[in-house]
Amino acid sequence: MIPSAGNLDATQLSFVEAREPDIRLLAPAGSGKTLSLLHRCAELSQRSGGRDSFLIVSFTRAARDEIRARLSEAAFSSFATKADVVTLNGWGHRRLCAMSSSPRLHVSEFERTNLVKTILAPATSAVPALEKGMKDQSFKLPKLLAFLLDTMKTLGFDHEDGSARMADERLDALDALGLLPLLEDYMVKLEELGVLPNRRWESFLDVALPFFNASCLQQYATGSFTLEDQKYGAWLDQRRQLAAGNRINPDDAIKHILVDEFQDINPLDLALILTIAKLNGSSLTIVGDDDQAIFEWRGAAPDFILEPDVHLGRPFTTYILEKNYRSPRNIVEKSVRLIGHNKRRVEKKVVPVSSVEAETRMYSGETFLDSVEHVLAEIRAFVAENTPGARMALLSRKRAQLIPYQILLAREDIPFCAAEDLHLFLSGTFDRLLQALRTRTLAGLGIQLPTIVDDVMALCNSVQRYPLRNAEADAMARHLRVARPKSYDAAIDQLETYDGSIRGQKDDGKTARDFAIRLRKLLHAPNVRSAIEALRNLYAGFKQDYGRGTEDIFLADPPFAYLAEFSESYGEDFQGFVDDLEKAKDTLVKLPGMDSDDGAGEEWRKPVHLMTALRAKGREFDTVVMLDVVDGIWPLRSAQTERALEGERRLFYVAMTRAKKRLILTKSNRIGDKVGLPSPYLAEAGLP
Repeated sequence: MIPSAGNLDATQLSFVEAREPDIRLLAPAGSGKTLSLLHRCAELSQRSGGRDSFLIVSFTRAARDEIRARLSEAAFSSFATKADVVTLNGWGHRRLCAMSSSPRLHVSEFERTNLVKTILAPATSAVPALEKGMKDQSFKLPKLLAFLLDTMKTLGFDHEDGSARMADERLDALDALGLLPLLEDYMVKLEELGVLPNRRWESFLDVALPFFNASCLQQYATGSFTLEDQKYGAWLDQRRQLAAGNRINPDDAIKHILVDEFQDINPLDLALILTIAKLNGSSLTIVGDDDQAIFEWRGAAPDFILEPDVHLGRPFTTYILEKNYRSPRNIVEKSVRLIGHNKRRVEKKVVPVSSVEAETRMYSGETFLDSVEHVLAEIRAFVAENTPGARMALLSRKRAQLIPYQILLAREDIPFCAAEDLHLFLSGTFDRLLQALRTRTLAGLGIQLPTIVDDVMALCNSVQRYPLRNAEADAMARHLRVARPKSYDAAIDQLETYDGSIRGQKDDGKTARDFAIRLRKLLHAPNVRSAIEALRNLYAGFKQDYGRGTEDIFLADPPFAYLAEFSESYGEDFQGFVDDLEKAKDTLVKLPGMDSDDGAGEEWRKPVHLMTALRAKGREFDTVVMLDVVDGIWPLRSAQTERALEGERRLFYVAMTRAKKRLILTKSNRIGDKVGLPSPYLAEAGLP
């Protein structure tokens, strides 16, 4: 036993002193895993007389920096110079630089899309369906292909094999891991864009596989990479060295690899880790918590930490940390009770060290607005206390749940910050919605404006799923201007007489008359809620569209249910509602993304944080408010399989364990036109 390990508890010490080479350490939230991991390294270093070297892999730069900082402590100084603490991307970047004399990384969405359009053009031209699609869908298809290329790397496709057999085996493996829906989304979008004739895997692979193989070859021939290539390229490099028999000299080899947050790794991560370990003859220590595996949506598979012997090809000995040093007693007990309902997990005994009880409270309201008022009162009180360093988080399952709070906090000048994935107000579709509401506001004033025709044409471009073609829009606008309309109603009257082509079809003016009906419903809406409902129900350009959701966050999950309910409090005050939306938008423009390099700056020290539960992992807050804890949201209505429901339960578990002092839950008996029944997770956890 190393002298510095005297303060470890029995379960931590058991792991630190373990004699087995390959270990799975299951470390529930707040159990001191980082301390245990570093003491394990110190123990192994002492056993080797200081000769052993370590590769410690973290999955965020923040976690990497925390471990690096702790290496300066006296207890760990003995092996600090022998420990390489990195993210997999960081480690892979070194290999990529060694492989290519001047690699160029294409990082932004624009750069990756342009990569497909230019350097990878030979790859799309080699596939007839893609060559045609790049002409017909020159804006949408390149962006989709850029994401598909990275996703196939993440999910373990291999262009150096490139065979149909490899692809079929990969699909089978992804199906077993529950990750196949990630590719199914691309298949759906490619069919919608006319690239695929159907939604069959044979058709998908006929297009995707040759594109993937040719693109990868072109990338490595030209030194043009994306961030995912840092890991993909490193894996190829290590595999080639292994195949050539170039084993690392024992004196230079990495003796021990320790991987933190192992529940969050994807197939590419796993392949890279295993190849490094095999090339170096390294022992493996995998550290994580299967109960916090919530990133399947981006390719992570909890199966890897649940069944390491199967997926890593070597036997692992399991150690479990049992004490929670961070969370209040009742939060630990209730979260353990909740997660115990999952079948696909490792049973754990978790004992709270703290005797403090967190305050738990449920705010039930007849309507969504009642819940909003309760939460807003809590926010005001929290901010008024002005406790240094105190933070409060509003956690939602869906982005749309947070929209009213962004509007209200901006209106009341309450300092807050919002995660990157909440910047719905900055989308192009939101701008169109805001313009439509401005038009309704102006129509109510009865003022003759020079922009009447332009405003009406803007509305016409949102009636159908896609905007009018340029030539058709120009022809319709000319028809409206002939009448020199002095009001919006006059412009709509003129619209009814238009019989030109719309979306390539002529129908004696039937479509134009339908447009006119929809425009009148909006421009004569008696109150703000009626206007929102008109946009929601009559304008296809604002409806949910998964295909376009990747390029416009509004369309991925339109927030109409929450906007309509919230807008009811404005009555006929259209101008006030528009002003508050614009202020919320202006506030978000000034905020950095949560994952940006300045994420630890002044903006993120603000007292109130808004984020989806997926963004909350690894963070702590004095007060946590979980919004709309009703069935259909927690869990999502779309979660139908046992695997999906267990994933939703893990997310609820992560959200509730973020609370250090208070856990507040809200529940509405009605959200829009839907009845709100309590989430089943409330009873499972024994929450109020």
